[in-house]
Amino acid sequence: MANIVEDTAIYRIRAIEIAESEYYETLIRTLNKIERDIVALAGKELPLDDDFKLYNLKSAIAVQPLIRQTLEKEYLRWSDTVVRQGFNKQAKRIEKAFKKIGNIPVAFQQLTQSDLTLIQNLKRQTFTQFKDVSNTMTRRLSEKIYQYTLVGADPVDLEKELRQTINGIYASADDSKIQDLIDDIQSDEIKLRKLDKRKNKTQATQLRQKLDKNIQTLQSKFASDRTGENMKRYAGQILNDSLREFDATLNLAKSEEAGLTYAVYLGNVIPTTRPHCRLVRSGKYDKRKGGLFTKDEVRKLWQRSWKGKKAGDPFIVRGGYNCRHQWSYVNPDWYDANGNIKIE
Repeated sequence: MANIVEDTAIYRIRAIEIAESEYYETLIRTLNKIERDIVALAGKELPLDDDFKLYNLKSAIAVQPLIRQTLEKEYLRWSDTVVRQGFNKQAKRIEKAFKKIGNIPVAFQQLTQSDLTLIQNLKRQTFTQFKDVSNTMTRRLSEKIYQYTLVGADPVDLEKELRQTINGIYASADDSKIQDLIDDIQSDEIKLRKLDKRKNKTQATQLRQKLDKNIQTLQSKFASDRTGENMKRYAGQILNDSLREFDATLNLAKSEEAGLTYAVYLGNVIPTTRPHCRLVRSGKYDKRKGGLFTKDEVRKLWQRSWKGKKAGDPFIVRGGYNCRHQWSYVNPDWYDANGNIKIE
């Protein structure tokens, strides 16, 4: 008999993965445009002295509102699309999953007014996170421009700094060898996110190894990457976690409305799965057949420590940063004595 609980969970998880890869691809295009626009803005608004060095602090200060306008026009428009469109679509998928399971009160098989209020609150919270990145990067880019102008730096050095602040590995370069590596890295990043890692484990591993090798080459040979604080990293992390945590939060709320008091941890194990998630999925911590946990049992289990663990409600943060597993909520009456699901 098909496991309808697991099937609907995989449906939600895979939908998130597809949405994330699509939004990440548009994020790359958005940041590349921002990078070009900010570099062009600096070239236009910052005058040079007779030695072709930066010198005019008044111009360096005046450029800040222009940077803010650029980020708000491009990046916040992208952020709004993720929050508004992405969350609405995932909410509909959760509603569809509850209807498909069906073995719960009809009133809770659809989105209630309480659900709709929660969705709006989650949208506001997540958009604020995206906006915080915009504000931080506006300040950081403005500070870079001021600092480089203050010391009379070469505008070429400033350009490199601006590009790296936005994209980490900057989106364009004059050196053709560097540009080829940058193009390969960006292409492989998108391919890796689109790939269904459950069905293509070997291909995903090979692609990850190639990506890491190219980044290492760019770092060591050309010194063109700074893996730390850049806009792509922060925005990408929020994108990744927000879609999954939105699903987890709404799914938990609906389960509580419907009176579902047991949870099952679902999702496939891939090469990058954390040991904790791997052990939970393996059945090592099972308290009963079928992998059913009470919520108190989950909270106790999540008192353990592991690398990548994220603070917060275990039903929301799950295995931590980038975790692709999700909880599904059930009634133990749905299962037989062997842990097999009885509902179809």
